[in-house]
Amino acid sequence: MTGDAERWDGDLAERASHAPLLQSWAWGEVQSRVGWEVERVRFSTDGPMASVLLRKFGPAREAYVPRGPVPAHTYALDALVDWARKSRIARLVVEPEAGRDLREVLEEKGFRRVAPVQPEHTRIVKLLPPDELIATFKHGRRYNIRTGLKRGVVVEEGKEAAELARQSAAVERREAIQLPGRRYYQLLLDILPWCRTYTARGPQKRAPLATVLVARHSGRAYSLFAGRTGAHRELMGNDLAWWVAISSAAEAGCADFDLWGVPPPRSGPEHPWHGLGFFKSEFGGEEVTYTGAWEMVLSPGGARLLRFERRARAYIRGLKRNIP
Repeated sequence: MTGDAERWDGDLAERASHAPLLQSWAWGEVQSRVGWEVERVRFSTDGPMASVLLRKFGPAREAYVPRGPVPAHTYALDALVDWARKSRIARLVVEPEAGRDLREVLEEKGFRRVAPVQPEHTRIVKLLPPDELIATFKHGRRYNIRTGLKRGVVVEEGKEAAELARQSAAVERREAIQLPGRRYYQLLLDILPWCRTYTARGPQKRAPLATVLVARHSGRAYSLFAGRTGAHRELMGNDLAWWVAISSAAEAGCADFDLWGVPPPRSGPEHPWHGLGFFKSEFGGEEVTYTGAWEMVLSPGGARLLRFERRARAYIRGLKRNIP
């Protein structure tokens, strides 16, 4: 890491109990490779901070602050809005790393809720030594992990962007969702200070069964992406990949593990993430609900222009997805 990166991440850690990965210097570097301009703002010498992602269309600019500002307090939001006005931002979107109690504050300041970009609901597992940790899992998950081990599944830690892309493409087809491709996974693996894949392989010919991508930052591990083709489910490769990812974080000294996205509490089988939520719930942990994404329009004309550009990009992505 450069001196600037170390100072930025160190100052973030002083302002939050868990400095958000998405506000880290390296996360900004990843986003700068995929079309965003990054501006890292210190609102005063010892005050709040924000890594702001900027995008321009014509004369209009939008700003997006994932899991920020830091700290997620009223005075930090005020400083961010003042900066946005002075910077002639047309549309400002924030997703603070804070709970629902901040929603009333955001409404009072003129923000309105929009669709979340990052997971609004997650589950965070407090890490223990592996022998103690597995005992906290639900019976079904413990059984699957031990069965996979008995059946000869092995999990390799590495930087297998291509394999993750192959496994996640199967999830895309199965669940009709959009996931990144190999290039984005490779950027995460190359640029984040600690980022690895965990790929489960079967006993015969070491055929890949499932892959999980994990980043570690400021004492917390995050399972950012995962995929599985669904082949040889009887080998429990998916369970083993997650178990090795989680237990490796515990052995490395991480305090907790963010399972990164679950359905809302009390949602039923009709929710598209119901199966995923059940799977992750069997690893235990605490359900966490963040305040979500909030938008402030500072220039109605500029915001309309940006909205048109977003719709055009979405349409083009849809066309590309349907090209055989």
